Amino acid sequence: MNPLNVLILDYSVDRSEASLFRSWFPDNCASTAVYIYSGDDFPDPLDYSHVMHTGSSLSICSDAEFLEDAEDIVRKCVSSGIPQMGVCYGHQLICRALLGLSVIGRCPNGLEAGWVDVEMIGSGLEIPGAASVIRVLQSHFDRVVEIPDTSEVIARNDHTEIQGFVDKRKNLFSLQFHPEFNRVEGNRLFLKEARLLQDNGIDPESVLDDGPSIIAGKVFFEYFLNTFRK
Repeated sequence: MNPLNVLILDYSVDRSEASLFRSWFPDNCASTAVYIYSGDDFPDPLDYSHVMHTGSSLSICSDAEFLEDAEDIVRKCVSSGIPQMGVCYGHQLICRALLGLSVIGRCPNGLEAGWVDVEMIGSGLEIPGAASVIRVLQSHFDRVVEIPDTSEVIARNDHTEIQGFVDKRKNLFSLQFHPEFNRVEGNRLFLKEARLLQDNGIDPESVLDDGPSIIAGKVFFEYFLNTFRK
C-alpha cells in the first residue's frame, strides 16, 4: 500500500483550517498545507496520495481569483484517480468544478449553524463510528443541489438535503458539515461568531451548551484516508 502523503488546500481567510485537518491524521501521514486565499500557488496534485479541500468563510457563489485554478485541480485529480475530500466550501467547490454553477447556490433556509443533527443514509450507514443520526458542526449559507451521476448521497437533513456524498468511481468523499472541529474548537468558533448567529435567529448560548454526538474528525478523516486509494 502506498504511503499517505496528503495535500491540504486551505481556502480559509485566516489560515485556520489546515491545522484542524492535520489534528486527525495518523502519525504515519505526511502532509503539505497550501494556503490558497493567502496567495500560495497550487502544487501538482499528482505528487500526493490524497487531496483535501477545506472550508472557508468565502461564498462558493462568488468568483474568487483562485477558483478557476481550484476547479482545474479538482478535474485533474478526478481524471488521474487521486482521492479527494471536500468539506463545506470544498464540498461545494468539487461539485461546481465537475457540474457547473447551476448545482450550487444560497440556502433558501438561510444560515445553518451550530451543533446540528444529520441523518446518515445508504452507504453512510457503513462508515465505522457513524450512527444513523449524528450531531455535527454546521456553518454555511451555501449548498449543493446536484452531485455527479456516479455519486451517492450519504447524509441529509431538512435544512440541506445533500449533506454528504461518496463517489467510488471518481474517488470523491464530500461533506457539507465540518468534521474537523471538536467541541472545544467548535465552540471557540461559535463564540467568535456569536453576533452572526444572533443576527440569523440562532441563540448562541444554546449552541455553546451543545456539542457533537461523535468524534467526527476521527470517524470521517479515518474513513477517507483508509477507504479511498488510487
